[in-house]
Parts: sequence; C-alpha cells; structure tokens
Amino acid sequence: MSWKSRIQILDLGKDDRIESTCKACGYTWYEFASDYLGRPYLRQLYLDEFETRLNCKQWNCKGKIRIALSSEAETEGFQGGLA
Repeated sequence: MSWKSRIQILDLGKDDRIESTCKACGYTWYEFASDYLGRPYLRQLYLDEFETRLNCKQWNCKGKIRIALSSEAETEGFQGGLA
C-alpha cells in the first residue's frame, strides 16, 4: 500500500501540479489538479487508480505513466558539515 492509495484527486488543491512521466518513452509533462476536479468520474479516484487510467500524451506512444506530486517549496542543500 503506497501513498497513492490514500490520496484522492479531491484532496488536492486547484493549484497543485501533477507530474506525469511515461514508463515507455520517458516523456514528462505537468498538469494541474484543477483540470480533473471538474470531471465527476475522475475526481473521486485515488491517485493509484488515476495513474492506471492515464496513458502517455506523446504522439504514437500510449504507454503507461507514473505520476508524482510536484512541490513549489524551496529546497536547500545540507547546511551542516565539518568545522
């Protein structure tokens, strides 16, 4: 059981981005959760169910994809170290 089986599309904010990567060709694209919140048949799906229904958007690929939630938070490298 992964984190994708605990989060529904409805749990995401309208401005949350979903990163999709094709497992076959490696094509990556970003979509907003708001693109799917208006579709009643998709918005109640858990992320793992949502992932299995989507296919690659690259021309003539149609491979299965892997999704991840991207964060806009600023990250920093390790600041500690040896003195």
